[in-house]
Amino acid sequence: MKWIIRTYALILLAYTGWRTWDFMTAQLPAGNISLWLPLLFLFATEAGLILWHEVSMNHSSTHQQQQISTALTWLDFVGSLAAGVADMIIRQTLDASYTIPPLLRDLLIYGLPALVAANVAGVLIYLSNDAEAQIDRARRQLKFEITRQALRELHDNTGAIAEGMKKDIYRTLRDDVTGKLAKQYLKPDTVTPPGVAFSSNGRKPQTAYHAETQEATPNHPNAQ
Repeated sequence: MKWIIRTYALILLAYTGWRTWDFMTAQLPAGNISLWLPLLFLFATEAGLILWHEVSMNHSSTHQQQQISTALTWLDFVGSLAAGVADMIIRQTLDASYTIPPLLRDLLIYGLPALVAANVAGVLIYLSNDAEAQIDRARRQLKFEITRQALRELHDNTGAIAEGMKKDIYRTLRDDVTGKLAKQYLKPDTVTPPGVAFSSNGRKPQTAYHAETQEATPNHPNAQ
């Protein structure tokens, strides 16, 4: 029974689609535009109606997707109905003096381009409200919030952090300077300055006094 109903609906949609195509081609000048624009409006009416109805029935993962697909289904239905009625008035009216009502005329002039834009906007809104997209967006927002709080805590505790890092920076600078001095005086081709000796570890220079210098000093206590 379900397939019978779907077949019946497709036959009626084929008829309304032909009406939309006939109406659009009759209003446009001959040329390439008279082929592509009616095809575009078919995508925004009959084809859009089928697509959004199927999406609302079987492929919506969130409440927002259900709402947008249902709304666009009925919006495309209204566009198809308006184009079909206008085509019947133009092609098959029994009264030769009967014209399209002003309200329907304005709906067709402004409504059909707006209908195409509504379908494009509907696609964007539908994709952005997918369940997986919402989960990813929530995860990114949580990450942004954690980063913001971490940066704020770093800014508020700058003094304490600097005080804690001061000792490490000082130790690094001291070791760097001491290491450079040791390398300089431990080079094979470097002559040790007079009166300078090294400790057993070879890093810290110390002063050494020669015995003969002490003996030659008149005022030295050991000189007598």
